[in-house]
Amino acid sequence: MSEQITVSQFIIDFLESKGITWIPGVPGGTILPLYESLARSNIEHVLARHEQGAGFMAQGRARSTGEVSAVFVSSGPGVANLITAVADAQRDSVPLLIFSGQVPLGLMGTDAFQELPTAKIVSSLVKKVYLVEEPNQIIGILEEAFWLCDEGKKGPVWIDLPKDIQTQKINLPEKNNRLGDPFHLDFLEPISKVDHLSFVSFDFFLEEFKSLLENSRFPLLYIGGGAKKEYLRLRELVSRFQIPAVTTLMGLGIFEKDDPMNLGMMGMHGTIAANEALGVCDLLIAIGVRFDDRATGAIQKFCNQAKIIHIDIDAREIGKNKPVTLSLQKDLSEVIPFLLEEDFLIQNSESLLQIEVWKEIPEEHPMKSILLDFASVLPCGEHFVLTDVGQHQMWVAQYFPFLNPMSWITSGGQGTMGFGLPTAIGVALSHRDSHVFCFTGDGSIMMNLQELSTLKEQNLNVKIILINNEHLGLVKQQQDLFYGRLYSGSKFHFHPDFSMLCQSFEIGYFEWDWKLGTTELEKVLEKKGPALIEVRIPSSWGVYPFVPGGKSNQEYILEKLVT
Repeated sequence: MSEQITVSQFIIDFLESKGITWIPGVPGGTILPLYESLARSNIEHVLARHEQGAGFMAQGRARSTGEVSAVFVSSGPGVANLITAVADAQRDSVPLLIFSGQVPLGLMGTDAFQELPTAKIVSSLVKKVYLVEEPNQIIGILEEAFWLCDEGKKGPVWIDLPKDIQTQKINLPEKNNRLGDPFHLDFLEPISKVDHLSFVSFDFFLEEFKSLLENSRFPLLYIGGGAKKEYLRLRELVSRFQIPAVTTLMGLGIFEKDDPMNLGMMGMHGTIAANEALGVCDLLIAIGVRFDDRATGAIQKFCNQAKIIHIDIDAREIGKNKPVTLSLQKDLSEVIPFLLEEDFLIQNSESLLQIEVWKEIPEEHPMKSILLDFASVLPCGEHFVLTDVGQHQMWVAQYFPFLNPMSWITSGGQGTMGFGLPTAIGVALSHRDSHVFCFTGDGSIMMNLQELSTLKEQNLNVKIILINNEHLGLVKQQQDLFYGRLYSGSKFHFHPDFSMLCQSFEIGYFEWDWKLGTTELEKVLEKKGPALIEVRIPSSWGVYPFVPGGKSNQEYILEKLVT
C-alpha cells in the first residue's frame, strides 16, 4: 500500500527537493496547514512585515541566483498585498512560485471571510494560475508550475490552495512517475504580429545575419536584460568585431563601464552617445529586449533609418512594438557560439570616429562624483548594488561602474517604489558572505520601511544609502520642466528623523557629507551588519539627459543644474 501524506507536507517536501532553503511569507488562517508542515521541515521561514515585502524578498533570491523562489501568503488581503511584487516579477521575467491560502472549497463564492477570487484577479499577471480543487492534482501541478517558472521567458506562477485541500491526504507517487500526467502547455498564448522571417531555418538566419552586418556601415547592438547570462561572450563579440553597443536599464553591467564599444544606457535618461547612435545607425541588432517605451522613446521615430534584427527567447516579443527585418526566436546561448565562429568583415570605421565625437560631449553632474567616490571605497569581495525607483535609480544607472549584470538589481518594467529594501534582504539571505548596497530615496524608503524590522531580525550585511532631497524627485523634475513649476504632491512637508528611526530599529546610522571625503564612509561600509547611510542633496538636482514623453531619443534635454 502506498504511503500517504498530506497535501501541505507534499508541497514542503517538494520545495525541499528543489533546493529551497528559506521562504518568505506572512501567515493567516487559510494557509496555516501549510505553515504547520513548514514548521516540521528544514526550510527556514522569513517572517516579513508585509506581503509585498515578502514578495520582493523572494525576488531578491530569484534575481540574484537565477533560481525559482517561493513565497507564502494567506487569502484575501494577503493576496491583494502581494500583487504589486508579482506584477513587478512578471514584467522583469523573475521566476516566482506563489502559494496562497484560500477559503475551503465549500465556502468559495459565498463572500466568506478573507475570500477573494484569486485566480481571476491574478491570471493576467502570471504565466499560469492553478486553483487546486482535488488533492491528487497537486502532484502534477507542482512539477508543471516549477518548470513553467523557469521555462523560456521566466516569470511567476501562482498556486491557490483551499484550506481543506491542504489537510487532505494523497498517496505518494512512484519515484519513476513523479510527474503525474504529462504537461499541458495550454498556457501559451497564440503568437501574433511576428514577422514572416521569424520561422526561417537557423542556417538561413545566420546567412542573412552575416549579409546584413557586412553590408552595414553603422551597425549597433541593442542589448537588454534577457541577454545577461551571456555577458562574457557578448563582451567577446563586441571586442572582436568592434561593434558598438547600447544597453537598456536592465542590461547594465553586461559591458564594462570603460569598454570603448560600450555607449552606455539608452532611452529616457540615456547617454548622448547611445541615443545619438540610435538615430543614425543603419543596422540595429536587438538581443533580449522588448522595445519598451522608456528605452525607445517615441516608437514611430525609433531607428527609422535602420534595418532591425531581433533575437529573443519569447516569440511574442518579436514584432510586437516594432517591425523587424530578420528575427529568431531562440535562447541567446544557442546562437552566440555560432556568431563567434564567424569571420565578419565589418566596415564601420567612420561610425566609430563619430561615436568618439559624441562621447566627448560633457555629461557632468555632482552625483557622478558622489557615486564614483562611493564605489572607490567598496569593501573587497562579492557585492550587489540595488536601487529603489526614482532619481537615485537613474543616477546609479548612469554612473555606477557595475562589475557584471548579475550584481545590478533594480525594478525595470513596473518601476516599483518600495522595491529596494525587501529585495536587498532577499539578496543578502541568499548571499550571506556578500556585501549588499541598496540605494533609495526619501520617498521610496517609506514604502516598505517596516522591513527594517526583518533586516534587523536577520542581521544581514545590507547597507542602505538614502539619497534625501525631501521630495519625490522625478515628479518635481517634471513639474519643473513641463508644468510651469506648479508643484502639487511632490514635496514632503514633514521629514522623519532617520537617525532616530534607525535607533528604534537598532540599526546603525551614518550621515555622509560627501564634500568631506570618504574616510568615515569607508569605515561604515567595512563594518558587518545592517546600516543606513543618509546623503542629503538639493532638490534642484535633476537627472539629465532627459527625453520627454512622446519625443524621439535624439530630442533630449540637457538642462543645466538649478542652484
